[in-house]
Amino acid sequence: MLKPILLFFLTFLVWSIQKIDTPLDTKKGTLKINLSNIRNNDGFIYVFLYQYKNQYPYNPYKHYKVDKSKVKNGVLTAQISNLEFRNSYAISLIDDENDNEDLDRWLGIPDEGYGFSNNVRPFLSLPKYSDLTFVFKQSKYTKIKLQYVL
Repeated sequence: MLKPILLFFLTFLVWSIQKIDTPLDTKKGTLKINLSNIRNNDGFIYVFLYQYKNQYPYNPYKHYKVDKSKVKNGVLTAQISNLEFRNSYAISLIDDENDNEDLDRWLGIPDEGYGFSNNVRPFLSLPKYSDLTFVFKQSKYTKIKLQYVL
């Protein structure tokens, strides 16, 4: 009689430990970004995704290179698949027209396009991270209008 009880207890213990060590299922979705006001088809658009304030702006969580060959009337849709649902993300992007993997400037003024989540329009400095954050708890569609100074 003791053996079946001991066997049941050990089985339950092993099952419990396996449940504790198994990571929680992370739910993922797709973020579609409608990019508008793109002035030409040259180069690529780089999309930078941030999860935390300390990543912004120089150490993004992820980055994506978007081909501009399908730009029609200044509009293109980028898609980020398998993105983990979170309370907040932030996005910045640049329109690298000459494909040198940098935002070119003339006298400190950007001469290529850029944009931010929530369509934040900075004035003389980078926007605050808190202004860029958005909630991503289900697949969604968002819009970012590129900005050009020169």
